[in-house]
Amino acid sequence: MLLETLAYLTTPCPQPYRRMGYLKELIATEARYRRCRAAWQPHLERTRAVITRAARMAAGTNRAVVIGAGMVADVPLDVLAGKFRTVELVDLCFAKQTRRNVWRNPNIERVTRDATGTLAALAKGVVPAPGLPDGLALGDADLVVSANVLSQLPLVPLAYLKKTRPDLDAAALDGFAAALIRNHVALLETCPGTVCLVTDVERQLRDGNRLIEAEDPLRGVLPARDGDEWLWEIAPRYEVSTDYAILNRVRGMIWRGN
Repeated sequence: MLLETLAYLTTPCPQPYRRMGYLKELIATEARYRRCRAAWQPHLERTRAVITRAARMAAGTNRAVVIGAGMVADVPLDVLAGKFRTVELVDLCFAKQTRRNVWRNPNIERVTRDATGTLAALAKGVVPAPGLPDGLALGDADLVVSANVLSQLPLVPLAYLKKTRPDLDAAALDGFAAALIRNHVALLETCPGTVCLVTDVERQLRDGNRLIEAEDPLRGVLPARDGDEWLWEIAPRYEVSTDYAILNRVRGMIWRGN
């Protein structure tokens, strides 16, 4: 708890995003990573391998953009920094280790951007249609990576809306969440360079080999692309329950734009 409190006090984060809960979410993810490092390691290695393969496929070497790079435990920074002239890490706030990596690598940059294109309006109590990330141009990127962020895009906005807009019913909230996911996939589909999307496509509750329950974290917006798949034990038994573990079925997809 002391580490989390210290991180909350010392991690830079724009005040509107801090109020919404983004910094708290980043710190909670870091804490779970420390507790579950061994269980997470195979997933992190598989993610880095997919991103490495995508980097090698990229035709150009000028610019790579990684969306969802707050923690970068799943991003092969050395590979990207070695190939591309500029590597942009895009998120709303960045863990200490990420900031250290940026300091050590002059061609890596932190870019604080809202990947949903909605947060400025949400902070004013308005529920907008998802739009383009403000100030983030992807048309000239040789490689665009969306790293384990797609299913997470609606989580903080939904929690914020439930607190600030109690007039919104479940259907409205679900529709907004699905629109955020759909918009992100559509944005990736417009990128002319090489694209790498790593995302969970199913969340499972398991008691050993017995499947207790499965749900769709993408709310029916499953990208229509094949890719490598693996299981990520995101919460081993006893992390959140004595009765089950939580596993994500993850897909790593790579394609070249038109």
